Amino acid sequence: MPTTRQKREPAEDLLPGLPMDEKRPKRSTGSEASSSRAPKAKPAAKKGKGKQKQDESLPHVALANSLLKRGDALLVPNFPQGCYQTLAPPKEWGHRDVPITNPADIPKGWTSCDLDIAEERIDEGIMPTIWEAKLVTYKKMKQRRIDMINSGPPGISWEVVQRLDSLQMIKKSFGETRDDNGNTPNVIAIMAAYRSGDLVWNDDPGPVTYWAQGKMIAGPKKMEMDEFLAISREYGYRGVWVEGVDDYKPEPMYLFMCLPPWGSRYSMHMITVSMRNPSTWATNTWEHTMLLTVLEDTGAAAMKVYPSDQRFLEHLSGCPLPLTSTKNMATAAGLAPVRNVVVQVNIFHNDQPMLPRWVNVRACVGNDSPNSPSAMRLSGV
Repeated sequence: MPTTRQKREPAEDLLPGLPMDEKRPKRSTGSEASSSRAPKAKPAAKKGKGKQKQDESLPHVALANSLLKRGDALLVPNFPQGCYQTLAPPKEWGHRDVPITNPADIPKGWTSCDLDIAEERIDEGIMPTIWEAKLVTYKKMKQRRIDMINSGPPGISWEVVQRLDSLQMIKKSFGETRDDNGNTPNVIAIMAAYRSGDLVWNDDPGPVTYWAQGKMIAGPKKMEMDEFLAISREYGYRGVWVEGVDDYKPEPMYLFMCLPPWGSRYSMHMITVSMRNPSTWATNTWEHTMLLTVLEDTGAAAMKVYPSDQRFLEHLSGCPLPLTSTKNMATAAGLAPVRNVVVQVNIFHNDQPMLPRWVNVRACVGNDSPNSPSAMRLSGV
C-alpha cells in the first residue's frame, strides 16, 4: 500500500491532488452544447503564409535580439556548466601548539563559516571553542538521527522513519490539546502500517490512502476532490485522514513581521481573500463567503487562519470544513501542530473576486489566539 508525498510544481494545484475548480455544468447555445472549460478552436491557417515575423522595431523584440547577439559576451568566464554556485574547499591551517583565542590574532582569510566541522578544526587551534561548540551540536544532531532510526523496525526507509517521528509528535499533541478531531485511531493505525511495511513512502508523486475509524477505507489512489468530499460526508467531517497529502517531515511556515509604527510599504504585503466552504459551494450564495486580510508570506507552505475563522465559515456555510489531517509545521517559534482543512479561496479587490475560478487550498488552523503578537493570517503559496 504505497503512499507518497505530492510534490508541487509551479503549474500544479496549490493542494496536491485537488482540482483547481469545481466541475461546471455544460452550457447550451442553440442546438449545440459545449463545456465552459473546453479550449477555443484555433482559426485555420491561410495557405501560403507561415509564421509571422516579429516587428523588430518593437522594444521587447529589439531587446531579445540584442541579448541573442551578445549572448556569448554575457557569459561569466570559467563558470562551470550546470552549477549555480561553487564553494571553495576549506583552507587547512595546520596544527599549532598554542591556540589562538584572541580575535585580533586571527590570520587573514580564516573564517568560522567553513562547511566541514571536523576534529581537525579543533586541532588547528584557531578559536577552538567555536569549533568545540559546533561539534557538540552536530554530535547531538547525529545522535538524534540514530535514535530515530533505532526506534523503528529494521529495513524501513529514512523517509518512513521521519514520518513515524512526526506522527508520534502529532499523537502526543492530541493528548495535550485534548482535541484530536477523531483522528487518534487513524494515526495509531497508520503508524502500525508503516512499521509493518504495509505502508511505504516514495518521493515520486503517487496515490494517497484514506483512513477512518482506525482503518484504511480507500486507496491507494490519486486524490480527487469529489471523492474526498463524499468520504467526508459518509464518515463525518471529523475523523477522516488523508495520508500522503502532507510531506513526511514538517513544512515551513515562517512569518514576516512589521512592528509599529508601520510604514507605507507595510500595506504592500497585505491582500484580501474571499473564502468559502468547498462542501457547500454549489448551494451557497455570496453572503455565505467571508473576507480575510492575510499577510502575503512567501515563506509559508500553506495558508494560516485562526480557529475563530474556521468556526465563522462553518456557521456561515452551515457545514463543517473538510479536514484532511493534522500536520507539524516548522515555525519561527519551533514545531507547531495544526489542523489541515480544505477551503476555496479567491483574491478579492474592488468589491469583486479577481481570479476566474475559485482555488482549492490547504489552510492550516493554528492554535494561537488572534490577540497573540505572532498570530497573523498568512496567505501561503
